Amino acid sequence: MDSPSRDLLDASELLAQPLKPTRWTNRLANLLIDTVFFYIIFGTLGTAIALISPEFLDSLGRIHPILNQVLSSLLFVIYYLAFEIWLGKTPGKIITKTKVVDQEGNKPDVKTCLERNFARLIPFDGLTFFQAAPIGMHDRMAHTMVVDDLPALTLDQSLRNIPE
Repeated sequence: MDSPSRDLLDASELLAQPLKPTRWTNRLANLLIDTVFFYIIFGTLGTAIALISPEFLDSLGRIHPILNQVLSSLLFVIYYLAFEIWLGKTPGKIITKTKVVDQEGNKPDVKTCLERNFARLIPFDGLTFFQAAPIGMHDRMAHTMVVDDLPALTLDQSLRNIPE
């Protein structure tokens, strides 16, 4: 019986859990919750700006529709980036108890977060979730995955899970 040898002194291997993407329903809930939070945050900011400087709001209403779409998309990227860099997760992920991880299961670095969130701007990215494993194009391009944020196993729990 050739079984891979384990270094019993290396507890990190025993405590590691295999990465498995969260369900598509969690991904959809994340999107819906984050969209609500996005509009609350930027709606409040827009209202404050309108109260302080109504002329600025008027000038925004006169910009070209394509430029308006570009600015809105950049605000969405800023929303995701700010939360993922600051907290490691967005409000949607906090509520659904999920998180973004890199290939090693760690919190992604700033460069990876940038790649992931700018890749969201690719048209049809949302359609890439209709697969057996709901890993979106923006996750594949940045080599990330959204997983359930499970509590870490104790060493005793991990030892009970070792195959004989």
